Parts: sequence; C-alpha cells; structure tokens
Amino acid sequence: MLAMGTDRGASEDASAQPRHVWIINHFALTPDQAGGTRHFELSKALNENGFQVTIIGAGQQHISDRNHVPTGQKWAKEEIEGVSFHWMKTPSASARIIRRIWNNVVFAARTLCRQGLKAQPKPDYVVGTSPDLISALSAYVVAQRMKVPFVLEVRDIWPLSAVQIGQFSTYHPYILLLGFLERFLYRNADWIVTLLPNAHRHIVPNGGNAEKITWIPNGSGIASRPIAECQARSESEKFTLMYAGTHGNANNLESLLRAARILKGRGLTENLAIRLIGNGPSKANLKTMAEEWALDFITFEPAVSKALVLQRLSEADAFCLIFHGHEVYNFGVSANKLYDYLSVGRPIILALNGEYNPVADARAGISVLADDDQALADAIAEMTRTPEDERQAMGKRARAYALKHHSMEGLGRKFANVLNNIQPPN
Repeated sequence: MLAMGTDRGASEDASAQPRHVWIINHFALTPDQAGGTRHFELSKALNENGFQVTIIGAGQQHISDRNHVPTGQKWAKEEIEGVSFHWMKTPSASARIIRRIWNNVVFAARTLCRQGLKAQPKPDYVVGTSPDLISALSAYVVAQRMKVPFVLEVRDIWPLSAVQIGQFSTYHPYILLLGFLERFLYRNADWIVTLLPNAHRHIVPNGGNAEKITWIPNGSGIASRPIAECQARSESEKFTLMYAGTHGNANNLESLLRAARILKGRGLTENLAIRLIGNGPSKANLKTMAEEWALDFITFEPAVSKALVLQRLSEADAFCLIFHGHEVYNFGVSANKLYDYLSVGRPIILALNGEYNPVADARAGISVLADDDQALADAIAEMTRTPEDERQAMGKRARAYALKHHSMEGLGRKFANVLNNIQPPN
C-alpha cells in the first residue's frame, strides 16, 4: 500500500533541538534561478518543523549556466532565507550526454568525500533524489557511513523515462547500469518518498517495500502568495495562451505548434497570442518550425527566475501543458510548472494520458489525450470561446485546489512527519 502520511508528529518536536537533514540533489537550484526549486521551498517548511536542512548541489550542471563555486575553490556555501546550500565543484556540463555523466560522477565523488562538510554537524537523515541515481547512490553511502537513515526521493521513474522519451535504448550499457542502481536503492532505502501517486506500481515490483513508500506530490512556492486576478480583456486585446517551462523533448511543444498550425488553417488565430517562455535544447528547432509555418502569433521568450515567475504567469489568460503519450506517465506526473499554473488561478489546457489528472480533479480547465494535435487545437479554440466568467471560475477552482493539496507549507509538514516516524538503522 502507498503510505499517505499525516500531520501527526510534524510539529511535536519543533521546540526541541533541530535535527539535521542533508538533501543531496545534483540539480539543486536557488530561488533566483529559473527552474524547479522544490527542495528550497521544502527546506524552508522543514526548518519550521524542527529540522535544519543543508542542500548539497553541483556547482555547475546542464540546466543552469551559473557556477556557484569560485575559481580555485573546491566548494562553496551560501544561505538563502534560512536554507543552507553547499556547492560541490563540478566540471562544466552541456547537452552532450558524456559531459553530463562525467559531471554527475564528479559530483557524486566529491559528495562521498564530504568536501567542506566534515566540520558540519552530523546529519540525522540523508535524502538522495532521482533522476540522478549516481548521486542518489552517493547519498546512500554517506548515510551508511554516518549510520543515519537514508530517504530516497523518486521524482521521476528513472531510467524508464530516459528510454521512453527516446534518449537511450533499453539495452544501452548506461541504462542497464542505472537499472541496477535503481533496484539497489529501492531495496536499501529506509524510506521512499515519491512525487508520483502511482509510483508504487513500479517501485514495489523492483524491490521497494510497499509499507515504506509515501506520496508527497510536487507543490508550488507561490501557492500561498497573493495573486492578481485575470483582468477582463477588451475586444482589441488578444487571448494569451502561455507555456512557461523547459523547451525539451519531454515537453512535447511540437504538438502545440502543430495544433497552432491547424488553428491557423481554420482562421482562428487572429485574436490568439501564444507565448512560450523558457529555454531548452528544443527551442531552436521550435523557432524554426514556427518560422516555416508562419506562426507569427507565437512568441519565444527567455526563462525567468522563480522570483519573477509569478509576475510573468499573471499575464496569461490560460496555460497549456502537453505531455507525450508514454506509458511512464501512468505512474503520474510531477511537473513543477503544473502546480505553478494551478496556483496562479488561471484555466489550464492539459494534454495527458493516465488516471492522475489534477486539472480534471480540480475542474480547472480542459483535458485531452496526449499526441492528439486535432484535439489540442479543438481545446484551444474552445478555451478562447469560453465566457470570461466561466474561465475565472476555473481559475478560482485551480487556485483553491493548489492551496489545499500543493502548498509547500503543507507538503513540508508531511515530509517532516515521514522523517519523524523513520526508525534509525540498527
């Protein structure tokens, strides 16, 4: 069974000596960077519940162009809003897979050596996180050496996701290695936290203990912040459909452009503006597609930091989020952007297969099957025709759903409860 977690014990020890948690996340980001900041937001919530968190991340990695470690140094520290970051020096990474793997290996090795961490208070818990299973293995070894519980956080089903989105074949040596690591970590974790509601269907057959799995979904740090209501548009203003997030293979923005081409062929784009905000390896190709098809109502904009994302998202009339039809999504999805979209209080067009569908659950928009360009075009056309008051009602339901189920404060209490109930290793 999938343990859901309650708030019991989350605040009972808040006045006691704080317990130390090391979250080892190769892809850690600070709030002034563009991308997912789950661990920063979660750490703030854990700090409010009797814990003291240090996030250990790579100084450089391929999803950000920033180098957190000054030249000549092997590590660096910083503190942001009470959350401690410890950066390990790593080589530069790029979209090339070999460079990325080497970056992962160096980070894991430096983490194993605990560079710059030996003077730190001993952790009471060590958390390792996917999809970087090499770094997660280093977190497990550190926990074993220090005789403290190891918590595995499963954010993506890896390496299955890498195979299904087309990066590798099933029998690629790297995939076989990652598959071995995945099963090892499932078997040996003291507890597993997953962002995916149905991940236990994969984890348990691969060695995980069904009684030690807790679903703590992704959330949004902006869920509890005040938002601007969607303003009524004048007849001369265009309807703004927005996507804000990574432009990569997994994001299936090609389907959105094909749907936009269909809408143009129907003569339905005169009052439509589609804004694609973000960066990623697919962006150049997407721009070329838009130019070749003369989709001049689509604009491409750079990514914005988490600190500015609320302002930018508030400019939308509706959002779109498109997935591929891969079977891996039957285990659920955890895209950061989905929960930001819900939190901003705008309707959402979601293209997704699988039973987990927060947009449908919240009655917050229109859902269609993935990889169906015609259905996606129909959904966009329907959303633009939907009366203003109906769209605002969808947006209010979206925000209420986010506040109830996906505020980082609430998710932090659930995570604290998991830690409070883990038995220390023998």
